[in-house]
Amino acid sequence: MRNALFLALFAVLGAGTPAAAATLDDLRWDYRAIVVFTPTDSRGQEIRDNLAAEAGMRIRDVAWFVVTPERTHSNLDIRMERQPVLDLHEAMGFEAVLIGKDGLVKARQTESLDVSALFERIDQMPMRRNEMRERQ
Repeated sequence: MRNALFLALFAVLGAGTPAAAATLDDLRWDYRAIVVFTPTDSRGQEIRDNLAAEAGMRIRDVAWFVVTPERTHSNLDIRMERQPVLDLHEAMGFEAVLIGKDGLVKARQTESLDVSALFERIDQMPMRRNEMRERQ
């Protein structure tokens, strides 16, 4: 599915037609997602730098998104449709949302971003446990 998504995006780009923006549904079954909402761009930059430095993201198939009032940053090189991402935001101010590969919300954090706790939650998921067994 991941390869199909990228091939479709490249095919549209190669044809000279603007590519349609992806949605979180397009990531289903290929990625888990961590979406972090911050009230300021400066806080968003700090969180983005921290997420980019996390080695555990790749082995857990995590796509992350940092949503600030001005823009959305991600570790993926695809254009995301902003409104469906914004629709996840339930708390006022800061919020981090973990979405499983099945597309369902698995956890929310509203005080601060605790990546270790999110990794712990991911590692408890049945699909992740199967992935870890298969990689041994």
